[in-house]
Amino acid sequence: MSDHTQPDVKFEGEEAGTGYASPGLDMIAAILLILLSVAVMIGSMALPVPDDLLTAPGLLPFIVAASLMVMALGLGASAVGRWRQGVRVPILEGRDISTDVKSLILAAAIAVYIAGLQFLAFRHDVVIGDIRHSVTAFEPVTILALAVIMRMSWNGPLWIICAVSVLWTLLLSAVFQHVFNIPLPGSF
Repeated sequence: MSDHTQPDVKFEGEEAGTGYASPGLDMIAAILLILLSVAVMIGSMALPVPDDLLTAPGLLPFIVAASLMVMALGLGASAVGRWRQGVRVPILEGRDISTDVKSLILAAAIAVYIAGLQFLAFRHDVVIGDIRHSVTAFEPVTILALAVIMRMSWNGPLWIICAVSVLWTLLLSAVFQHVFNIPLPGSF
């Protein structure tokens, strides 16, 4: 027979018990999210409306940015409320600097990736049998960025990291170009 006297297990989330971030850090995050939301909302309103407002290409980005702004305002209000209650946690208290540095390196790698697609644009058509495949900056830049990101997250053998990044990128490139007929970024 089983014993039914054990307490029920309750899922509290992945970071249960970690508590709030400092009010100052939450306020910084709220301000940055509000600025991002405003920029996306302005950009989405600048898109042309071909027929009806409901078919406007900027409608979904505007709604998503507006909902992000509402959440950011809630985060800011929570931070102000905790500050008024006397919660004075230094911004860097309890922070794992190595994790923060890794996050900054990841953000920099993504920025370099986007810049690489933008500024190293090229296109070279390769014909294999009856199939014409365009090799663009997407392939080499994505292979390098994916390998760097994988290496940061996993200390496996370098040959596996390189093989996965090359094969995955080439597979994505082939699917987007030949199945969906979508040109990849990094070409002109």
